[in-house]
Parts: sequence; C-alpha cells; structure tokens
Amino acid sequence: MTGGLRPLALAGALALSACAEPPVTCAPPRIVVDIGHTPDAPGTVSATGVAELAYNRRFAERLTAALRPRLATGGSAVALEIGEPDPKLDHRVAAIAARRPSLILSIHHDSVQERYLTRRIVDRVELTETDAAAGFSLFVPADTPVAAASLTAARAIADALAAAGERPSLHHAEPIAGENRHLLDPARGIYAGDFLKVLRTAAAPAVLVEVGVIKNPAEERRLSDPTEVDRLTTAVAGAIAALPCP
Repeated sequence: MTGGLRPLALAGALALSACAEPPVTCAPPRIVVDIGHTPDAPGTVSATGVAELAYNRRFAERLTAALRPRLATGGSAVALEIGEPDPKLDHRVAAIAARRPSLILSIHHDSVQERYLTRRIVDRVELTETDAAAGFSLFVPADTPVAAASLTAARAIADALAAAGERPSLHHAEPIAGENRHLLDPARGIYAGDFLKVLRTAAAPAVLVEVGVIKNPAEERRLSDPTEVDRLTTAVAGAIAALPCP
C-alpha cells in the first residue's frame, strides 16, 4: 500500500509547487532625501546662531552617502536641495515628484514655541535657547494612500534612532497654540503630518524627520559633532535599507 501512495504524493507535491506564488521581488529603491528649507528661508536658528538649513544639509548628505552602498543593485539615493525662493513649496513638491521616488525622507531640525525660549546676548547679537525639549520627532501622512507604508518606514527609523540611544520628543503634542499635533505612535514620537505639504502631496511613502532640537544647547552640541551625525545617519540608513517592498 505504501508503494502505491508514492505517485499520488508526488503528484500532489508537484501540484502545490505549481500553485505556489513566485517570490516577491522589490523594484530597485529610489530614495529622495529632501533637504528642508531654502537659503532665503533657512528655518529655525540654533542656540548658537546657526541656521537650520546647514544642519539639514549636512545630515541629508551624510544620510545619502550612508544609504547608497546599502541599496539593492539599481537603487539610488539622492539629496535634493531647493536653492531658489519657494514660499509655497511648489518647486520642492515638483522636484520630488519628477524623481519618481519609492521613498521620501525630508530632513529637518527642531525648535519650540516662543514661550519656552530664553534670550541671551552674545557679541551684541540676541540668541534664543531652550531646555524644555529634546529628541527626535517624525511626521507622516495619515490620510493619504501612502499612509500605511509611511508609518512602517517611520517606525523603522524611530526604532533605529532609539537603538542608537536617541529618544522621541512629545512636545509637538502639547495642547497649546502652534502644537497640539496628533500622535500616531507616542512611544516612537510619530505624528500625523498631513498639514505639511511635502507629506500631503507625496505619491510615495514619506517621512519628515526632525532629527533633534537645535534650540537646546546640549542637543545642538551633540548634533554638531560629525562623529555623532555619522552614527545616526548610519543607523537610519540601515533601517531604511531593511524596509519591505512598498
């Protein structure tokens, strides 16, 4: 009887093999690393008087460099900077879309509301700082077709930053004017960011990364250290490279 079952078993195995789905193959990733702000609107000013744009540019360029060797054959990572005035972000949105990305990472560095700033004069220049907030914040589209994939990417980035010793900031959820943002994942500092045009218009998964609060002197010192920046960009690049197909 056993010998008589063998042909049937073989036939069944062949049938199952024929019905099995082929392995999923990802298309080569195309990652746009958007450098937040422009020279005419360079973002917040750090505790020591440095424009945010300089921090965004450095982090984005090092992140792009860390991504490239980790991507599958045919993949690409490009840092995008808008050099012209772009008050409505129309040029930025169009430039991102033209590259047909599979993932968008928009790089920024953070501040706090005016009520939390203290002032000091250095060489006759007024500077502002805070110790009321520190840490990273991530924003994703929450009400668009790419919301789920964006949240997956944001969680991977948050987990990588946490593993590298960083911590999320929840100050954007405070119920005050200018904040009161909806937290999607409090443990990871991920917020709904549909109010941000780069996220709201994204046709691909998108995450806006506030790397840290550069109005905080201690955090600015750390994020000014090239070794620290390389450590963080390496962590984020590893997380992005390990993402599943979008």
